[in-house]
Amino acid sequence: MQLTISGLFLLPLVLLTLFFVMRSAKVKSFTVHQKITVLSFIVYIFSVIYLTFFPFQIQTGIYANQTPWLSRINFDPVLDLSALPNLLMLAPLSVYYYLFKKESTLFKAVGLGFCISFGIEFLQFLTNYFLGGWRGADIADIVVNTLGAALGYLLVKTLFTNETSSLFQKFKLYS
Repeated sequence: MQLTISGLFLLPLVLLTLFFVMRSAKVKSFTVHQKITVLSFIVYIFSVIYLTFFPFQIQTGIYANQTPWLSRINFDPVLDLSALPNLLMLAPLSVYYYLFKKESTLFKAVGLGFCISFGIEFLQFLTNYFLGGWRGADIADIVVNTLGAALGYLLVKTLFTNETSSLFQKFKLYS
């Protein structure tokens, strides 16, 4: 038996999250630019969830994936053009990290990117192994996602230190 859960399942969750965040007392005191930062972060998080886990497939019975668990992990570190989306996926995370955290560093941004990427790949492995889904874990994705987080942080640090800095300063959640 096979069951596929569409990513449209997330739409009500996104709308509810946006509604409750906008009603929170802390966000009500934010400027328009800060609200844009918070709302776009929520949309970004749900987009990453959508792109990495949906459509979500569950397979049971005779058609369930029966391959050994170690073969479900791609250990091939070869990168090609297909790595570009993974490079771009966690770059915004570092930008948001910089906008949310006053004492952000490149090392912490890279660590955050690695942890999030590892978590995504681990969950993909678990869903593939236990539910027979079609998304497998890939070591190269962790490397490229982490690199993307580093590049995103370096980009935002560059933008915040040149003449356009005053425009971007408005989007920080701290002063």
